[in-house]
Amino acid sequence: MGDDALRVARERASGLEPAAAASRVGAGWDGSRHEFTLPFLGSVASVTYPGYEVLLCDEPSPPHIAALLVYHLAWSDGSMPGGRWISFAELPDASFYVSAFRGYTGAHIARHFSTRAATPGEAVARVGGERLPGLADEAWRISALPRVPVALLWWNADDEFEARAELLFNSTASHHLNTEGCAILGSWLTSLLVRSSGPL
Repeated sequence: MGDDALRVARERASGLEPAAAASRVGAGWDGSRHEFTLPFLGSVASVTYPGYEVLLCDEPSPPHIAALLVYHLAWSDGSMPGGRWISFAELPDASFYVSAFRGYTGAHIARHFSTRAATPGEAVARVGGERLPGLADEAWRISALPRVPVALLWWNADDEFEARAELLFNSTASHHLNTEGCAILGSWLTSLLVRSSGPL
């Protein structure tokens, strides 16, 4: 997603009823300011209406993240998250992207944090994640968007295997984002975790 995707997302979102859209995605809506406020990975994005200009932490958002958030406002049907987690491969039409997605998300997280004394827990806490028991050696639930949780699974290295990590999506993810949007979300989350862990 980039400038072209942002243009398409704005076209798709044109004419939506803002209060109803805010209710569907769990955003705030300020009718006097014509602005959505949307919790996003431990921070808050603001989205103007009807121009769909996006600020993230009071700074202009990168175009691909702006497109992701505007598309979410237009696409989401308001489904609440369920209790089942799925892999990226189980998202619609994801088969061609699975290897690449794993490379720039789970594999990248595993490479980065395996050089550190701690697992990603501290970095996850900085984006609002909380522990999720029973899925791996360690796991966390991260509220990427109010209706779009993501799970990060972590397996410690042992005598046979290197450390491993995997991102999972809630089974309702495709009700809120298309598969490309889920890929962008996974990539952005990975970059936040890596950056927030600090230098060696």
